Amino acid sequence: MRNLSRTLPIKRAAHVYLIQDGHLLLVEERMDDGSIFYGLPGGKANPGETLGDAAVRQVLYETGLIVTDLMFVSLLEGELLPGTRNECYAIFGRFTATFHGELDPTDPEVLGVKWVPFEQVESLVRYGPPPEVEERNPLIWVPTRDFVRGQPRAYYPI
Repeated sequence: MRNLSRTLPIKRAAHVYLIQDGHLLLVEERMDDGSIFYGLPGGKANPGETLGDAAVRQVLYETGLIVTDLMFVSLLEGELLPGTRNECYAIFGRFTATFHGELDPTDPEVLGVKWVPFEQVESLVRYGPPPEVEERNPLIWVPTRDFVRGQPRAYYPI
């Protein structure tokens, strides 16, 4: 049985599957170790901010696109990165949305944005060290894998 007496920080985040002509929009960022990471546009919710509002704000910041008509796809929830300095209880929402505007990221951490054919998305995923990085945790990518295969589930326990 798990020790339920400990308190974990809660991390809430929202990401959006933006689709155009069989392509998924991914954001390109550089990790602390210098490697390139591809991820969904979106990010952390601020205190008191809904996951939907966080998705809209973060997508605009990371891509320059304005998203509307968010549709819930899935929720990831559970303890993430146990035993590391980034250990937390994660609540991650995934959405689809209508979008408009021009690709023009203003987030200085974003190196670029890229429309990737569905069949190539999984080949860009990089797992591995450092182990305390959530983006490299395979569990984070399972919903995206299922989404591009046309088999998303509503709930993913971490």
